[in-house]
Amino acid sequence: MSLHHPDPDSAPPRGHYVFVDGPSIDGTLGRVIGQPPGPDTRPDWRRLEAFVKQHCGPAPYLATFVFWAPGQQGFMHFLRSSGFMIALGDRFVPGQSCADLIRERIGRLNDAAEPGRSWQVIVGTHNAELIASLPELANQAERISVFGFTEFLPDAPELEVRIDFYDIEDDAQLFRIPLPRMEFEDELAASQPVEPRLAIPPAQPALIQPSALEQPAAAPAFVPRMSETQRECYLIVDGRSIEKELGEILGEKPNPGTRPDWGTVLDFARSQSSSADGEVKALFAHIAPGHAGFRRALKDLGYTSSPVRPDDTQPMRPVVEEFICGLLGARTLRGDDGQSAAPDIMVIGHGQAIFEALSDIPDQGQRLCALGFPERMPPAEFYPRIEQLDIERDAHAFGAELPREFGVDVDNFDPDEELSRLF
Repeated sequence: MSLHHPDPDSAPPRGHYVFVDGPSIDGTLGRVIGQPPGPDTRPDWRRLEAFVKQHCGPAPYLATFVFWAPGQQGFMHFLRSSGFMIALGDRFVPGQSCADLIRERIGRLNDAAEPGRSWQVIVGTHNAELIASLPELANQAERISVFGFTEFLPDAPELEVRIDFYDIEDDAQLFRIPLPRMEFEDELAASQPVEPRLAIPPAQPALIQPSALEQPAAAPAFVPRMSETQRECYLIVDGRSIEKELGEILGEKPNPGTRPDWGTVLDFARSQSSSADGEVKALFAHIAPGHAGFRRALKDLGYTSSPVRPDDTQPMRPVVEEFICGLLGARTLRGDDGQSAAPDIMVIGHGQAIFEALSDIPDQGQRLCALGFPERMPPAEFYPRIEQLDIERDAHAFGAELPREFGVDVDNFDPDEELSRLF
């Protein structure tokens, strides 16, 4: 991401021309927060002008908000009072943006460009085709900027030569409260170099970055599990589930210092493997598209990354969980392929549907494990075949103790100790 400031000695700028692709921003925001956006979770569009002038320099600011007709009257009044012009598309297609209308208007601006007068175009969208067309479409513009949720913007280094990319939350600061962006590691964390690790790793820094005042903790050394029957081992991660549960435990959006160390998690799974070489087939499932840097880091650690397409019409639909449940019905995981012993399976997830899918696998002596926060899983007595393992206490995947609330065991507690704790 680069910052561009016009040369003060150049010709006066013609203006900043801003286009907000309303359906694209609103639809992607729904994916980020896991539900249809409301007045309290939508951007504060009054802040956009300050962001544009801060990062693009002083110039006349002309902003157009583009969305489908007919438009809600109260929202249109708010936009007009906030300095926006309004452009309405004449059709509505669920899941699509207003890219064609924006493309048409930018083309007209480009054709009317005055020689020697600099101008800039700023577009809020996630539409990959529109973004890819901007360098040619606005070839008379001095600079082109795109803002949105960076994890949903194209990962195209060739575009960064002509386009500045900004994050709608972190850079533009258009939201009043932090968003629960639960699917993707921050760009800084994703860009940290990582090294593949052996089943019994030497002491080395984990992915969780300690503060400057702390010494890096040695990665735990897990002892490989011995078993008479050699079985392949699969580790399947529901990225959305672990991020959601962790966010609720922390009471805030997880960050690189509070997320699991996925290298340590994989080492723990290897210690539970009864395969001939102690290896694990590890899959990390998440909402598409996923941050490219984080996906590369996962690959370096030994995971396969699997993005799952969201349902634009049902933002709350647990598509990652449904994908994993579908995988658990595969003949290989069920031990129905007749090729070898049924594999051991470890799933990081908390949903009842995953427990049902695991329990439906025929019992051939294999281990079926759920790794996560057991206090947030379905009651263990309902699923006796599934071992519930603790990602913090068993896998030691966190650099600091989590503020977990387990509740009082009424059958086994010290009244004096509990009273003193409470008061």
